[in-house]
Parts: sequence; structure tokens; C-alpha cells
Amino acid sequence: MDKRDFFRSLGFSEYETDSIVTLIKLKIATPKEISIDSGVPQNKLYAILNKFESYGILSLIPSGTKRYKLINLKTFIDAKVKEKEKRLKEIKKNAANLDETDEGEFVFSLIKGQKTVMNKLAENNVRVKKEILGVQRNWKIWGEGIKVMKDAVKRGVDVKMIGVVNDKTKKRAEEWKKIGCKVRAYNKKFGEFPLRFTIFDNKEARITIGKPEIQDPKEYITIWTKSKPLINTLRSQFMTMWESSR
Repeated sequence: MDKRDFFRSLGFSEYETDSIVTLIKLKIATPKEISIDSGVPQNKLYAILNKFESYGILSLIPSGTKRYKLINLKTFIDAKVKEKEKRLKEIKKNAANLDETDEGEFVFSLIKGQKTVMNKLAENNVRVKKEILGVQRNWKIWGEGIKVMKDAVKRGVDVKMIGVVNDKTKKRAEEWKKIGCKVRAYNKKFGEFPLRFTIFDNKEARITIGKPEIQDPKEYITIWTKSKPLINTLRSQFMTMWESSR
């Protein structure tokens, strides 16, 4: 991160950032010198210098021509960083509280896009207590997904996954197996391509329609459901597929 990015991250505007970076560079400078070096118009610069003085980070050098230098910059930055850290803790605390909120009663919801449903799967798997049963095609691996699943296995969640295993997908399937998932190769007697679905604690399920029916991952459609009859049907299908897979 360069100086400009750093000061912008502390909340300085573009002109304020340009001005403070110039003051660091020139050490002591007149308003005209600061304006020329930074590109900040003088009519904007004076308000910025007054603001810096109010922050206690700018000192006026007594002389015939006004000259300025930065002071107490480290103290100011340390205070800003502590303020940011405090705010970040508050955000994390609020995020944790949001995780605990009830999603409310629903039977079906529709989720669009592969990335969106991957994020939903990762969030949902944090809450699973006993069992995840999943059928996929390509053993998609992404950092947050595999981390959350690994944690679930450590908590004692029984994870069973069925998917297409071939020269292209075998290594990815082995990655899921390494973290403790029970994996089996899809038996094509159920069709050329398996239906992607997952069941969570026998309470929720998802069905995803993607390739080859939908080519663009951004257009994938996922049905998320709490329908007991549908979940029971999917679970029965999964167990039949599991027994017939190797």
C-alpha cells in the first residue's frame, strides 16, 4: 500500500491526501509550493490546511511568508488506527449477531448464479449439526467452502458426497476426501449427468440447475427449500445412489 492509499484508508479525501503526502515530501513548504507539488488548487488548499491545524498535525513557521510543516503525525495516525480497530470489532460483533438471526419460514427460494450459491453453501454449512448429503458433478473447490466443510467434519458432522470422478475431477474429489468427507463416484446408471443437490440435517435442501442445461455460471439457478416431502424424496434418492456408487 502506497502513502496515498494509506491516507485514503484513514478517511482523507483526495485533495487532503495529496496535500499531506506533499507535506511529508517537502518537510516545510509555503501554500504555493504545496499547491504546485500536490496539484491541489490554492482556493481548496487553505481550507485543508486549516483542517490539518484543527487536527493538531500542522504547525505554522513564523516568517515573512507563511510556511507549514507536519507535527504529531504518528500520534494522529495511531489514534486513527485505534479508532478503525474499534470500529472493526464492532462490525465483527454485529456480523456475528446477524449470523444468529432466523431466516424466517419459507418453502422455496430461488438463488441466481454459481458464486452466490457457493457463498450460501459455505454460510449454511456453519450451522449444520449432524449430516450433509450432497451430489455434484465437478467437485468444485473454493477456499471458504472447503474450510467450512473441514470445520464441520471436525464438529462431527457426517458428510457424504457423490460426484463424477474422471481424469479431470479425481484430484478435486480427493481434496474433499482428505478433509474427512466420505466420497463416492457417481454411477451413470442414474443418467449421464447427476442432478446437483444437497440435504442439510434433513431440514433444508438445495437443487442447482447448471451445465449442461445452463452454460453461463452467472445464470445458474438454485432452488433452496424446506419442503419436507421434497427433502424426503431427495434423501431417498441420495441413499439409493450412495448404495449403488463406489
